Amino acid sequence: MLRPDNLQPTAPQLPLLAMPFRPAFLLAGIWAVVAISIWLAQLSGVIRGAAALSGTLWHVHEMLFGFGALVAIGFLLTAAQNWTQVPALNRRWLLVWSLLWLSARVLAFTDPLASAGHSLLLLMLVQSSWWLLSIGALSRQLWRARSRRNYQFLLMLTGMALLNLLFLQQSAAGHYLQALHLGHSMILLFAVLMGVLGGRVIPFFTARATNTPQPQTPRLDLLLLVSAVAGALGFISSIWWSWLNPGWLMLLVAMLHLLRLGYWFTPKLLTQPLLWSLHVANLALACGLALMAIALLSTPATLPHPTLFKDALHLVGISAMAGMMLAMMARVALGHTGRPLQVSRLLALAFAAVLISGLLRAGAGLLPQPQLSWYSSAGLWLGAFAIFTRVYWPILTSPRLDGRPG
Repeated sequence: MLRPDNLQPTAPQLPLLAMPFRPAFLLAGIWAVVAISIWLAQLSGVIRGAAALSGTLWHVHEMLFGFGALVAIGFLLTAAQNWTQVPALNRRWLLVWSLLWLSARVLAFTDPLASAGHSLLLLMLVQSSWWLLSIGALSRQLWRARSRRNYQFLLMLTGMALLNLLFLQQSAAGHYLQALHLGHSMILLFAVLMGVLGGRVIPFFTARATNTPQPQTPRLDLLLLVSAVAGALGFISSIWWSWLNPGWLMLLVAMLHLLRLGYWFTPKLLTQPLLWSLHVANLALACGLALMAIALLSTPATLPHPTLFKDALHLVGISAMAGMMLAMMARVALGHTGRPLQVSRLLALAFAAVLISGLLRAGAGLLPQPQLSWYSSAGLWLGAFAIFTRVYWPILTSPRLDGRPG
């Protein structure tokens, strides 16, 4: 699976641009803090909303198509080098990739063309260029190695890119509910991606770290993938065909995740933060999908139970998605810079903070004053990613400890 590599050019280069995970994880850690700080300031009335994407749509876009997509693609480009032995994006092209992402974040908040009647046009252009470069770079790695097993990731990223463009198009047209539905759909695509990558790395990491046999569940993995894709497509399509209700499929996916977690579990993992963080994030994914299914089954798919559905989305988006991303960023950065796969108690605290953050935000609807839960959740999120950024800044910007390229 993920391991230190020696495929980068031997010529001297800036460490930050040696591998995609370096700028991706550093920018993601910083943006996780900045974006939620901006969102809190908007909620509190301290600053006005974004000029390009107002209110909730900006928050959804930046958390999913900004933060989440950056971590996912940074991970895939790095992992693909190990899968294919084809060098990943680096140097000038990695700098271009990073600057495109940064430019999109600025444009999402300012939109200089809005006054000319071209709202979101420049953002769509820059964000699309970033997606094209990302998918093109991954395609190059997989195609050159004929890595057919991993072509599925190209389909997933293409689907995410299309959702991003549709989200921006619907936002520009003033179709708030349709844009929000597409944002919710992106969370389900992330759930599909997490199911595939989790099925590969979590049992492998667990077996290796605990010195236990690695469970093999190929049929369960395939059934989970097919069910998750069908559920995600059903939910996306329900915006046009209201009779579609993917609730039962989501419930099936949740049960399959729980079943697979049972195969992976060993008590030995509970003492290792880099393991329990991944397992608990996967458990949060299963619980969040189950709650989403209940919300969808209790009402029409186009108008799910508003409070329960929103709570479930935050449980998946924070405790599951961000929790898994934080754990993977911590592990990958250590392994690919030649460091021992061990984290401090401070990082373990950050893992726990993200998981609790999702629980608090998901439980806001049960409280008489949900704002208190919102701000507490945001505070834990900010603390977790501030810790990650502080600890991993020198790791991500310094050469490998073993002197190898990468």
